[in-house]
Amino acid sequence: MDGSGMKESLDALARAVMEGLEEEVVARCRKSLEGGVEPREVLREGLCRGMRLAGELYERHEYFLPELLLASEAMQAGMHAVAPALRPSESTEGEGATVVLGVVKGDVHEIGKNLVKVMLEAEGFRVVDMGVDVPPERFVEELHKRGAAILALSTMMTTTLPAMRRTVELARETEPCPLVIVGGAPLTPALAADLGADGYGESAASAPSIIRALVGSGPES
Repeated sequence: MDGSGMKESLDALARAVMEGLEEEVVARCRKSLEGGVEPREVLREGLCRGMRLAGELYERHEYFLPELLLASEAMQAGMHAVAPALRPSESTEGEGATVVLGVVKGDVHEIGKNLVKVMLEAEGFRVVDMGVDVPPERFVEELHKRGAAILALSTMMTTTLPAMRRTVELARETEPCPLVIVGGAPLTPALAADLGADGYGESAASAPSIIRALVGSGPES
């Protein structure tokens, strides 16, 4: 595949991700690989770029949650298709700063958390997904274990705000102290600041830009 053919193939793959066309995404991933496109390029210039485009549409209110979910599922399907062709050193998991992500104790809503994970991975961050209903102490244990620089917390329930506050307090006692970002339906910028967080995300798509602003120049190891 020549240069123009490669660009055309990756552009079409990015559009398919953006439009949430899961079967087409998988087929185009395989076609690109068979055409000699490097797996890393398929990930970056096809899958991740398509997800970023979907996130931009969501931020402009041209896409809504169902469209963003479809794009997320399409990207994940594509990543599974590309994974067998990746050498360990080529995995996007080896890039970027490490983010420990999870839903705080008492809450099992995970759609928002899952979207944040996809958006961060699309930008090259390494994401440690702790899941839902995570006790404060488990977040801190994982921060120590991974040497993570960033903690991202989510909740959809006002009743779990004390657990979020406790998690932030414990994180503040760790060395080195991580950056903490929070998000979810009951939160506002003022409430996030009151909880002790460094940043607040109004939507999943905004998470990468918020972290980039906090760390200054994007993900670093």
